[in-house]
Order: sequence, then C-alpha cells, then structure tokens
Amino acid sequence: MRFNTFGIACSSLLMAAPAFAALPKATALVEPMGMGYNIGNTMEVPENPTNWGNPLPNAAYIKAIKAAGFNTVRIPCAWYSHSDALSKDIAANGGTADNQTYTHVGKATDFSNPTIDAAWLKQVKDVVDMVIAEGMYVVLNSHWDEGWLEDRVYDGTANPRSGAGNIANSSATTKARQAAYWKQIATFFKDYDEHLLFAGANEPGVNDPWNGTQWEFDNTRMQVLKGYYDAFITSVRSAGGNNDTRTLIVQAPRTEMDMAPMLSKNFPTDPAGEGYMMAEVHYYPYQYSLMTADEDWGKQYYYYTGLSSTNDTEHNMGWNVYSKSIDNSALGTPNQIKKAFGELKTMFCDKGIPVIIGELGAIKRTGQITDAANLKLHLQGRALFYGEVAKNAKANGIVPYVWDTGAEDDGNMTIITRQKGTNTILDPDVLNALQKAYGQEGNNSSNIDSLVNENEVPDDPAGKGALITYTTKTADSSETGTVRINLPNANKDLSKFVGLEIRMKGAVASAGPCTGAGDGCGDYGWTSMDLFMMTGSDWAWFDAPVLEQADQGLDATKYQTFQIKWTDFRTEPTGLNSTNAIGLNLYGTQVSGSIIIDYIKGINADGTTTIIDDFDKKPSTEGTATGKVVAVSSDISIAIRSARTAAISKMLVNVQPGMLSATFSANKTGNATATLMNTMGQVIAQQNMSTKVGANEVKFSTNFRGPAVLIVKQGSQKNMQKVILK
Repeated sequence: MRFNTFGIACSSLLMAAPAFAALPKATALVEPMGMGYNIGNTMEVPENPTNWGNPLPNAAYIKAIKAAGFNTVRIPCAWYSHSDALSKDIAANGGTADNQTYTHVGKATDFSNPTIDAAWLKQVKDVVDMVIAEGMYVVLNSHWDEGWLEDRVYDGTANPRSGAGNIANSSATTKARQAAYWKQIATFFKDYDEHLLFAGANEPGVNDPWNGTQWEFDNTRMQVLKGYYDAFITSVRSAGGNNDTRTLIVQAPRTEMDMAPMLSKNFPTDPAGEGYMMAEVHYYPYQYSLMTADEDWGKQYYYYTGLSSTNDTEHNMGWNVYSKSIDNSALGTPNQIKKAFGELKTMFCDKGIPVIIGELGAIKRTGQITDAANLKLHLQGRALFYGEVAKNAKANGIVPYVWDTGAEDDGNMTIITRQKGTNTILDPDVLNALQKAYGQEGNNSSNIDSLVNENEVPDDPAGKGALITYTTKTADSSETGTVRINLPNANKDLSKFVGLEIRMKGAVASAGPCTGAGDGCGDYGWTSMDLFMMTGSDWAWFDAPVLEQADQGLDATKYQTFQIKWTDFRTEPTGLNSTNAIGLNLYGTQVSGSIIIDYIKGINADGTTTIIDDFDKKPSTEGTATGKVVAVSSDISIAIRSARTAAISKMLVNVQPGMLSATFSANKTGNATATLMNTMGQVIAQQNMSTKVGANEVKFSTNFRGPAVLIVKQGSQKNMQKVILK
C-alpha cells in the first residue's frame, strides 16, 4: 500500500488488503528525503507537548517547513509519560518517589507491559499525517521522556547524581517496555508506506545517573543497548502490514560520532534482511554549538573558520588555549566535518546502511557579542557552518536534520517561527546556506544587518537613554528581565563611591488580579526590581532592592531618581575596586511594559554624583527584557500588572549569573526531584530533596547559559518552567 498515493480516506479500505509488497530499501530513500527538520521541544515534552512554550504543530507550520525546502521531518516523541507505566511506577514507590528517573529508591517496579494512551497515539498520528500530506518523510522516534530508556543503558545499581538512595535498573524490564511500546506504535501505523520511518531511541546513555558524570560506554553497556534495539526491531517486524520492510533507525551510543564504530561492530540483525536499516548520530561540536561559558581548558568558539575575528582571537574556531594558536582540525572545522562524514560513509553507507544526522545546530550568540563587526562575523559564520554540514552530508549520502527549539530569543537554533503563529523565516541566512547545499536557490532576504544594527552603538547626541521593554512568556511562573552593563577597565573601580543612583521613568498599574477573559493569566501577578553587581576575580554577586513592590515608586509621566547605598545591599559589596558588571533585574509574573533608564551614577562621599553609564550605548539584555537607545524625552506607555501571587502550586524562579533558585509549594512531605535540562533533553544538573508541606526552595549552581527547562517533581505533582540561564 502507498499511504501517500491513496490518501487518508482510502486507508480504512486498504487495511483489509491481505498482502503488502516490500517497501523500497533504505538507500532508495536518501535522495528523496533531502534535508531534514526537527519539530523539537514539542511532542517529546513529557505529559504535555505545550509545556515548553511551543504550540501543537498545525498544517500551516508543516507547509512552511515544506516551503523552506525540507523534505523530511523528525518528530521527537514521548511514549512513557503517555502510558500507564508512569502512574504505576509512582504508585509502586508509595506515591512520593519520582517515577523511572533518579530518585527511584530501588523498590521492585516491573510494569513491563505498558499501554500507550489511545488519544496520544491519535495526536501523534495527526502530526504524522500533516507531514506526509505535504509529500515529506517522517522519522518518528522515542525521545528522552523521563529517561525511562535513555538513562538506563546499564544493568544493576547506580549511584544517583545527588541525594540518598540508589538507582537499580533491570535491563530486562526496560527491554520489555521497549518491546511493548514499539509493538503498539508499529501496529497503529502498520499501513503507512516508506514515508514513515521509526527510530528506536534518541541519545542513549547521554545522561548517566550519577554526579553529573558519564560512565565509560564499554562493550558491556553496548550489549545492553543492542538488546534494546533487538526488542525494537523484533516488535516492529512482528506488527504486520508494511512493518515487514519499513526502514528502522538505531543510534550510536549517546549518538556521538566517536562512538559510531561501536555501533558498527555491534549492528543489530534485521529479520527483514539487509537494506532496511539506518544508523543515527548527532552533530553538535560542543565549543561552537553549545558551550556557554569559557573554561580553563578551552574557550567558546564564536567565529567560524574563514570568518575569524581580529580583535577577539581567543573565540575563533579551533583556538587552542595551550598553544595559543588555531587548530584547523578541531571539532566543527571544515576539515573535521569532511573527515568525520567520510568515515561515516565508509563505516555505514558503503555497506548499504544510510546514516542520518538526527540533530545538528549551533546557538545564536547575539547576547554575548556586543561588538557590531564581530557579531556580523558570528552570524555569517553560523550560516557557513550549517552549509558545510549540509554539503558534506549530501556528498556522503547522509540525511541531515537541523534541530529547532521554537525559541526566538538569544541562544536559539530556530529557523521557522511557530510560537507566534506567523510561520515565517526567523533565520534566512542559515536557511539560504542549507538550501544552496541542496541545489536550491537560497535567496531569502538576509537579516544579519538588522540584527547587527540592533546591537550597534548609535551616534552620541546628548539626552540618550535605554528603553527597556519587558514581555513575559508565561502567566503562572516567575521570569526575569535583565539589563546588564559590563564595565571597561577604566570604570571598574567603584570603591570611591558610597552607592549608586539610577534615574528611570515608568508606570506601574496598581496591584490586582490579571484581567482579560481567556488569556490564561491565572489569578495574580507580581513583580520586583533589584540592582545587582558582580565583583572580583570570582565574580562575587551582590544585590539590593530598588523597589520593594514595582507598583510603588515608578511614574509614567516623569523621571524619578533612586539612590542605593552599599549598606542597602542584602550583603554589603566587597571587591568594589574590581567591579565587573552592574545591572537591573526585573522579576515577576504577568509582567509587560517598558521603562526608560536615563543613567546610572556613582554617589560620591560628598553627595555629588559621577556618571558610570548614561546609556548612549545599548545595554546587554536577557530574559524577558529587550532594549534600544532612545532620546530621554521619549514618551512611553507602560502597564506592568502587579500583585502578590496567589498561585501556591506554581514556581517562582530567580535566575542570576551562574545560579538559579526556585521556590515551589508541596502539598505533602516526601521525596522530590529537581532537574535542570537543556533544550535537547540533556540533564545539566539534578537534585534530590525532602520536601515539607508549603514553600520549598531549590538552588542550582551551573556554568550553562541559554535556554533550559526546570522540572520539579514530587510523586504525581509536577511543576515545569522554561528559563534562560546566564
């Protein structure tokens, strides 16, 4: 049967067909699949696909993917959290311990034959059908989803990342669950033709459950993983219909290219015979793609090979901190891409096993690079990087899939917008590079100059200020808007001052409930503002309240001056002779509007003041805040909804450089788990804790910067919130 040929309306009639002809072999799919796109941070989100800020995919969004030149879509998907295994695991642990993840305390949990919710299968089918209706191919996978398989590629007992207890895993139970899930999935989709491919895992073993450190992935663990793949393949092949010869995909350990030889040597046997399997790796050259803070062993790479910076050489691609020179074979360079992709071809493709790069990408660093010329080099280099990957993939018979988080802020990898429902091209330059690699025109209008101009320093007439606009993305969770000034060496010594003075203009509505029927804003909002500074070689953090409540003090019609003395800080600052940065954080929920900051001055001992920053230059902004330089006479309209929060079941999150703290409410005592994940489902940090009834707090110290997800779970109670780490 050809699902795309006969259409959905005919499928019920054709299901009765007694025989199914063999589908095309995997090698025949590579060319028509072309280049691929991930619908990320959506269908794989545990329990609720909209929890990480993205809407459910609709036909307009799918059409936009097709129109952008992609012909295959990867759908990362959750299954465990949409099955009865989740509730059974919780019940088996007394209703308090986390399910199949890190606070499991070793109690027997053998629900190895779970049932996927029928409504969820229908929801996934709707997305699959929309993609196939556009003539595209679909890779449907099993993603992280609480780590039920991904974090359990071992047998026996493991120490958790933190807290008490051990994590016991029976690979036999995990294997049985793998078999049960894929038997149901394959049976449900058995009549679909070669346009639907199945992938058995995502990044198996990337989150090993102890102290944030990965174990060695040795042959013993490879045999456990191979067992999971055998269960996947056997279940699909036994499900009937077109599953007899459907193309199936298995992943290298952690989907790392360096571990591809281990998969090659242990490639599973397919009952269908040779030719109906693919291999999968991912490609995120860490220092260029994901690294968000410089380390003593290496720097972040901002600028791609061939587009190097002359005044920020340490952040050029391949910079070696030991030799103080460029390594042109470093991970992510054109030389390394060519070599690695050629090795994949020899290892797999030449043996009739095509390869997919299931995820690839590099974050956009518009918030880290303030120099206009360097920012332009960075943006041009990102496009060059994507083009290099796509060009080498196509040349070696490999199918590349760009990762898309849906986010549109700093650090994003998004090409096509969806959160605002516009389905427009957010990153035309990266798209142009991809399209050209696949013989398409690639003539989308560049937006690099406009992005650079937003960061560029304007002319310096008198009377400039910073217009800061705050827009929250959720209605029930605390978010932070940051204005930050990195002090040059000439201005680092603030010890001669006794405090700081800020002149601002804004208006704040009186406290009260959020209004607007159906806006999903919850019961109440709240907001507060802090002045912060970071000093010394250890970047010590100090902060002070500017407004106890944002509805007290700000005025929309006139500028007001606020003075904060060092003695007003919660902890009086030290190291003032070496101050690295100062700024303002606006915290709150249901916050929207703008303020103008005229200046920040140092207060001298005699009461006079000295300008530190008069905002003739655009300051760095993060989180809910965006900014630009305007004349201080500009009139603004601000409406910041403010009230004390009444939603005790929600989290209030405070993000500071290198630190995240969250307050959440528990309705009973017991064990809880707090997990901080990046947008690829990889665990950044995790804590186990014992909660008390009422308010509880969790804190994380992390060097990770950029979009992340905080999940706090206690039994069946879960709070989840997207955050921007800095």
